[in-house]
Amino acid sequence: MIRPALAAHPPEGGYREGPLYNDDRAAAVHQTADAEPRAARAIAGRLADPHAGAAGQRHRPPRWILATAEQVPHSAVWLQSGIIAATYLTSIAFGVMLRRGHPPRAVARPMQAADIAVTSLLVYATGGAESPYIFLYALSIVGAGALSYRGGAVVVTLASITSLIVVSLLAWTQAIDLSALSQIHPWEQSAVDFGRTLGINLAALVGVGALAFIFGDQLQRGAETLATTRKAAADLLTLHEDIVRSLTANAAAADILGQPPALAGQPIDKLMPGLSALVATGHGEVRRADLQLSADLTIGVTVSPLRDVRNHVIGRVVNFQDLTELRRLEAQSRRSERLAMVGQLAAGVAHEIRNPLASISGSIELLRQGPSAPEEDRALMAIVHREIQRLNALIGDLLDYANPKPPQPVDFDLGVMVEETLKVARAEPAFASVEMAMEVDRPLPIHADPAKLRQVLWNLLRNAADAAALGKKHVHVDAWREVDATIIAVTDDGPGIAADQLTRIFDPFFTTKSKGTGLGLATCHAIVAEHGGHIDVTSEPGKGTRMLVSVPRHR
Repeated sequence: MIRPALAAHPPEGGYREGPLYNDDRAAAVHQTADAEPRAARAIAGRLADPHAGAAGQRHRPPRWILATAEQVPHSAVWLQSGIIAATYLTSIAFGVMLRRGHPPRAVARPMQAADIAVTSLLVYATGGAESPYIFLYALSIVGAGALSYRGGAVVVTLASITSLIVVSLLAWTQAIDLSALSQIHPWEQSAVDFGRTLGINLAALVGVGALAFIFGDQLQRGAETLATTRKAAADLLTLHEDIVRSLTANAAAADILGQPPALAGQPIDKLMPGLSALVATGHGEVRRADLQLSADLTIGVTVSPLRDVRNHVIGRVVNFQDLTELRRLEAQSRRSERLAMVGQLAAGVAHEIRNPLASISGSIELLRQGPSAPEEDRALMAIVHREIQRLNALIGDLLDYANPKPPQPVDFDLGVMVEETLKVARAEPAFASVEMAMEVDRPLPIHADPAKLRQVLWNLLRNAADAAALGKKHVHVDAWREVDATIIAVTDDGPGIAADQLTRIFDPFFTTKSKGTGLGLATCHAIVAEHGGHIDVTSEPGKGTRMLVSVPRHR
């Protein structure tokens, strides 16, 4: 076993008492007969030559000496392991805090404090001002400048300088015994050497702190510039999104409004009159309304506030959709309910009127045929008879409308039916002054009730002839096939229908003619609805009217 001992003539001032050395031991290292190769582990560090004479007195003795492994107590091993484990656990804890979203600068403060504490403990355990681990203070200072900028560099530099001074003084004076942390034990050191070594280390830390301050200042300026740039970029992005979201009118808007694509990009109020009033009434809340732009175009409008990143209202976003078909179905449903009530009432009235009318008509006819009736009375009785016939026809229409027979659909050629109906109409005196033309696809197969569709076409022809302009009247009939429907269109060159009357022309008893009953178009609408189709009307005052009947090809 190796037994280290001090020299017989110790250096000037003697050796400090410690666990490995004392005054009465020789300076030589002797190896016993049973020594093992591990003796090499008992190394004396920088021991002075006892025979050096004056030269040995001019040089201070070495300050550090290594102890043998078997002389380190188990408590020291556990204490060292605990410090290492605490260091790792602290680093892991700070890493978890960063992963969970804690601000890096907030995590940096306790992390820097922990680094300085561990570094100070390590520096003290390894000789204070002579410790080879003083450079760890410099790493903490540089890290503080990178994470906390100028302020962090100053604070950590001052903390490192203070800690180094304290631990160096404690190590030099051996005020606290931490020999269990290390196998390195200090020799006695003069105040001059201690002050010189400590001053060099402090100067180095001050220099590192100055560089870290400059580095942190540049980083802080760069971070401020980056934050300003990011804010400007965010504002530009918000402005770009606001511009995109508040386009005046895109192609889809022009398509819904039925406007040519050239109007895309025009102010929306130009395409939707009345929108400005709706937008002006809103004060940051969402508003909804329906705009009737024309007789056949209803738009549902939603006006929402446009806000920037600071939640300030900077404009309005207008979303709209075509509600024409929805409103048409709603109107059709209301009309059907109203017509059902009118039909029930009309059926009861018609039955009560028809029987007295038959008696009156028969009596007038007998009086007309009597030989004693004056000529003047005959003329009056003819007028009465004609009006009775008109009332009887009205009652017949009422009964047909109130109690319609269910359709009897069959397969037939609609083109043939249209041609036959126009041929009969040309032979009627009521159509004598009407010039009728047609353009019909052949063949035009359809599955429907031919008698009811013939009645629809006849009523439309009669209305077109009555509405045509004075003089030469023109009525054009078209029939063609689409993917899933068959279309019949009747067009006249009459005076047209006013916009406020278009929504009422299919109501019973509504008519614009002095001699009309107001049941013709109502009956047409009911028949087409029975077949699952619909009638669309387009009219322009002064230019004419177009009735478009759409009937499904197969049901």
